[in-house]
Amino acid sequence: MGNAAEDRPTGSPRHCRSDKQADRHYRSIHHPMDANDTIVAIATAPGRGALDVVRLSGPRAVEIGDALLDPPPSTRPPRYCHPARVRGRSGVLDRLLAVRFAAPRSYTGEDVLELSCHGGGLIAARLVELARAAGARPAEPGEFTRRSWEAGKLDLLQAEAVGALSGARSLDGVRLLERQLGGGLSRRISELRGKLLALSAELEARISYPDENDLDDGADFSTAFRHGAETLEEALGELLASAAFARRMIGGARAALVGRENVGKSSLFNRLLGAEAALVATVPGTTRDALSGELDLDGLPLILYDTAGRPELPTDELTELAARRAVRTADSVDLLLLVVEADDPRPPEWAADEGVRERLLPVANKTDLLGSGVRPPTELLGRPLIPVSAETGTGITELRRCLAERLRPVNVETALTTARQVRGVRAAREALGEAVAALLRGAWDAASVELEAARRGLDEVLGRLTTEDTLNAVFSRFCVGK
Repeated sequence: MGNAAEDRPTGSPRHCRSDKQADRHYRSIHHPMDANDTIVAIATAPGRGALDVVRLSGPRAVEIGDALLDPPPSTRPPRYCHPARVRGRSGVLDRLLAVRFAAPRSYTGEDVLELSCHGGGLIAARLVELARAAGARPAEPGEFTRRSWEAGKLDLLQAEAVGALSGARSLDGVRLLERQLGGGLSRRISELRGKLLALSAELEARISYPDENDLDDGADFSTAFRHGAETLEEALGELLASAAFARRMIGGARAALVGRENVGKSSLFNRLLGAEAALVATVPGTTRDALSGELDLDGLPLILYDTAGRPELPTDELTELAARRAVRTADSVDLLLLVVEADDPRPPEWAADEGVRERLLPVANKTDLLGSGVRPPTELLGRPLIPVSAETGTGITELRRCLAERLRPVNVETALTTARQVRGVRAAREALGEAVAALLRGAWDAASVELEAARRGLDEVLGRLTTEDTLNAVFSRFCVGK
């Protein structure tokens, strides 16, 4: 990584650490929170429960614990869970379990004390008060993990995984974040960065030593460079495409029932949710607002929206407003369940739009009304058409299976999980494209500049090049106590 002088500029950007003391020095100068403070916070969610955990970290963590607990934590070996009593003004406050982690073998790299007390919130809050009175200060959101990053225990991508884990809504999302926490995403992006650096080195050699005999001729070099850059562009494009998958797995997927009026969208909505959530009537235009409900697709949470039909010629202002709301909802979801009638499976005109078609899952409803031996088509707009009956429940199991299959693609090992990561990778990919265009024009110096911009994009993703504002934005989203 180089030495501290090489990796940290004198301006506002902050570079990857290669020297922990330099990190602490930088933090003490540029960060408003004192790195020498001992911090305290409740590390468990509020509410009723069997246990609460209070965490202290910093140079006085054990000293403060000694002032509160009997027996003192300093008399017990590190990483050893032992029972203790909390001393209060009126006697014993609680009997709890204490674990001491000695620096640097702790989450933050500092002395850490974790206290597991009886739950309910009152005892934990009192422990925090006692720790503050003994010299600790309340931790800021994400400050424990930020200290772990400062100590080189985690890189920025791993730190982001820590912050997202508590909000993951599916096991697939948890597994994805665990791989990121284990360094999978960091290794993937570092691998692409290495290939980018190799391209830059080849180009710099060509610019600096154009007459060297062992270099390929210009045409061969341009072809090889273009091939390497386009391969990298494709890999970065795959990473960008993975962000939508990560969002669905971590935060839950979204789908909307769309189609003409009176094709049975609300009936299908109720059947999928297993409840009478939407008003159903034979009168067209019953649905006005975009109703929503949640269902579970084999562990993947899905928010399903029931939207109004979109008549080509709205008859009144209310119908037009409902149709506009349906359009806004449809634009914001991952998948569109296009509902048509089984005996008249004509799609609405807007469904043929290319941007819409790639998100379509066509559904032929009201199959119970078909005559004996009559079957709807097997395809609609180039996609398989799923026959169902919201009235009888026929085909609903197959529809749920198809939903899960579309929303949960297989073999996604690493994915971009934050908007910050997406911005950096997108910037790198765009710069690579500009580098190829510049080389084709014969502007090798310009291509070199664009390659450097691409590298900076990946460096920002990896946390090798960050600003204080970026770090604050990352860690401020964490819970207090993380």
